[in-house]
Amino acid sequence: MRASALYIYPVKACRALEVEDAALGPLGLEHDRRFAFVGDDGCALTQREHPLLATVQAVLGKDALRLDFGGLVEKEFSFEDFREETAVDVWGKRIPARRHASATADQYLGVSSRLVLLDGAAERSFADSRPVLVASTLMLAGLGVGMERFRPNVVVDAAETWAVLEGEEVRLERDKPCGRCEVTTIDQANGERRGPEPLRTLNERFAGNFGIYCRVARAGRLRRGETLRAS
Repeated sequence: MRASALYIYPVKACRALEVEDAALGPLGLEHDRRFAFVGDDGCALTQREHPLLATVQAVLGKDALRLDFGGLVEKEFSFEDFREETAVDVWGKRIPARRHASATADQYLGVSSRLVLLDGAAERSFADSRPVLVASTLMLAGLGVGMERFRPNVVVDAAETWAVLEGEEVRLERDKPCGRCEVTTIDQANGERRGPEPLRTLNERFAGNFGIYCRVARAGRLRRGETLRAS
């Protein structure tokens, strides 16, 4: 099979960034979900409650993160200003992070928030579950939506029946199917809820699952278009 597309999400729950290649390590693809907006309760914000996050586009520079808030305003945040130690709750897991001195999305999202950067000592990213999500284009047939609704890291062109994927340098091991929620009903272009599809069909035909969560068994560089050997 072939790695037909690679995506990272620099800020958790925000817009995808398609890449040609990326380093793959224990925390997943380089730069994936290394930032997050955090509410006053210490929990990372998600599209489940704040679908407008889908319209926030991140661009990573050498020394700063630039965010485009739905084409209305752009702001830049220096990496040096993420200094205050904190912890972020992601589904009950406390993840060390560093909070920016002033960065928020309050006016855009209508909720109090602060932007945080994953701490260098963290053992996992701000991803909901496992470090890498692999999805198959074959699963899209009959769902009537694009792959962007499922927010994968790696897109392949084969069925989800494998246990291991090996590339030129990397090795991914199957962990568990990805159970889906209402985020799949959100239009990733404008943040509007479009339900009930594809979630209804997923629940009826695929036990609510789409994609496979994977562990990183061997780190290296992964490239779009390279062959992945399945076993």
